Amino acid sequence: MVSHDDLDCKEAVTVRLIKHILEMSEQQQTTLLKQLEDPSFFPGGFGERDDIRRPYINEIEFESKGRFCKGASQDISGGGMFIKTNEKFSVGNTIVLKIPFTDNQKQIRVPAEIVRIASDGIGVEFLKAAD
Repeated sequence: MVSHDDLDCKEAVTVRLIKHILEMSEQQQTTLLKQLEDPSFFPGGFGERDDIRRPYINEIEFESKGRFCKGASQDISGGGMFIKTNEKFSVGNTIVLKIPFTDNQKQIRVPAEIVRIASDGIGVEFLKAAD
């Protein structure tokens, strides 16, 4: 079982990694991404923890077909997130999320596809950017 202290430590590592990535040039970010996506970079893969959902409560802005929307994220994983919203969408719609970092000073834009519709929101899967 993972302790509360272990979760705090993992979150702190994630925040530090994100800060370092934001300080990189676009070329450095691209190089890092290619390294991380190279199967030989992590022999045996990342492991099961890639898709563990973590609570992530924050206001999320997103855009779909020129329409700007807001919602509240509930959780996040390496593959996607759930966003509470009253906006109406269809499975398969593509949106662009603006995900704020914990300091709310910067945001990252992430393309995503709606993969689940619930009465209180949408489940989205992050899309890889085209090379």
